[in-house]
Amino acid sequence: MATLSGKRLPEILPGGWSALRALAALAVALPFGHLLASARAPGSENWPYVRDYLLPSYFGETLILAAGSSLAALGLGVLLAWLISRHDFWGKTFFDRALILPLAIPPYIAAYAYDGLLGYTGPVQTFLRNRLGLAPGSFRIDLPPLAWAIFIFSITLFPYVYLLSRAFLIRQSAALFENAEILGRGEFHIFRKIGWPLMLPTALAGLTLVLLEVLNDFGVASYFGLNTFTTAIFSAWFGMGDSGTAIKLAVILMIFVFAVLLLRRLWHRAARYQIVSSREKPFRPRTLSGPRQAPVILFCWLALTVSFLLPLAQMFYWLSLTLPEALNRGLGRAAGYTLFTALTATAAIMLFAVATVNANRLFSGRLSTLLSRLANVGYSIPSAVLAIGVITFFINLDRQLKIWRPDLALTISMTSAMLIFALSIRFFTVGCQAVEAGFAKIGPIYTEASRSLGHGVTKTFFLVDLPLIRQAVLSGAILVFIDLLKELPLSLILRPFNSETLGSYVHHFVNNEVLEETAAPSLLIILTGAVFILLMRRGER
Repeated sequence: MATLSGKRLPEILPGGWSALRALAALAVALPFGHLLASARAPGSENWPYVRDYLLPSYFGETLILAAGSSLAALGLGVLLAWLISRHDFWGKTFFDRALILPLAIPPYIAAYAYDGLLGYTGPVQTFLRNRLGLAPGSFRIDLPPLAWAIFIFSITLFPYVYLLSRAFLIRQSAALFENAEILGRGEFHIFRKIGWPLMLPTALAGLTLVLLEVLNDFGVASYFGLNTFTTAIFSAWFGMGDSGTAIKLAVILMIFVFAVLLLRRLWHRAARYQIVSSREKPFRPRTLSGPRQAPVILFCWLALTVSFLLPLAQMFYWLSLTLPEALNRGLGRAAGYTLFTALTATAAIMLFAVATVNANRLFSGRLSTLLSRLANVGYSIPSAVLAIGVITFFINLDRQLKIWRPDLALTISMTSAMLIFALSIRFFTVGCQAVEAGFAKIGPIYTEASRSLGHGVTKTFFLVDLPLIRQAVLSGAILVFIDLLKELPLSLILRPFNSETLGSYVHHFVNNEVLEETAAPSLLIILTGAVFILLMRRGER
């Protein structure tokens, strides 16, 4: 009998696992196929002007924003991972968990919070005027919009780098660092010569996630008036009503993202580090006591305060001003609709993620690799690009349906199906990675034992595999759910009329220039995400 550790099962085998994996790949391929096909159509009268005069500025601001945010998040995440992993100090366990909480704050909410915090009517300037007697306007932070956006992204997205770098660092051999200490090398030299080179490949994986989030953003760039590709796509689609120009911009952005990911993949192949012996001494942090731990504690507190506590405090301050009005508005409807779409998409994602990963481990070959990579491409594509692909696909589907049934018009594209479909494609990779990690921990031995006793693939999965990877599936579902809560561009473009998610509900108040009203929906997003993040971390320990 073929086993997982030896020769795998045949490439093509009738069954539900392969069918679900193929269906997941097809769901991703269809909207992007329609998008590429639509891009071949002649451009509108606006396209030559956009191409000749605006496209360079879109490239320039997008590159500056992506590079600046990624490098700032990389530096902050790596430094915190080194301090937390390398040292034992008072409050280390608390900071280890708390420093991932900024992931619960969407960057666009952090941008609104800091604008309110440091603005003329905010608590900082109000305190300086009323308590210290400073003249109005004497305290101003006149940073360029690009600098503000880079700051916001760096403080909200650095946990991607922090988590991956810390997880890699604590698995390294203690001998690497102890030998340097015996030779009399200082802490900075050890970090520069040993820690940084070791963490770099893994840190760059986190940096890639930061980069994808920045390229996906619409809320921050729109709020600060930046001319990025995402804001340009929104402007062409909604501002000018020019779907042709929006589609061409979306395809250009998609090609740009794929080029960046290809370069990162080629570099990663040339730089891999691993421990080659199982007898290596486990990594041991150095104990800091007394005054020596003060700088580390202060830096961790500063990072946590700036990235999480200050935006949270600003939102609670706004809530105290608007609580009666906030509870009388459509907050409940927005929360209910967000819960409906997030739970439905999470269920779909985890179902197809489990099926895809299980099929990959059972059936080998080029077809398996192709289908798996195709199904996981959605997370690499900015939401604005994905939304346009989904719209073109569903509108064409409605047209075909109308030909078959003339009494039906816009039957599918006017429902929540488009939004749930796009959300499932966008965050499918998150679920897959969690399930893959679960299967990697248990290995093939239990599956092989069950198969040797005569049980089929499906029976083995439900009786043996699923109970063993249950925690990984649950963690993946939590991660997906948190990402769905924060998603803004897909919600703005694809939600049905008279329906609001919490993200679009927040954006509605921002458009009306009443930032205080964003407090209630923003806090629902932040606190829900924070609770689920802490529960997930607790379950992993």
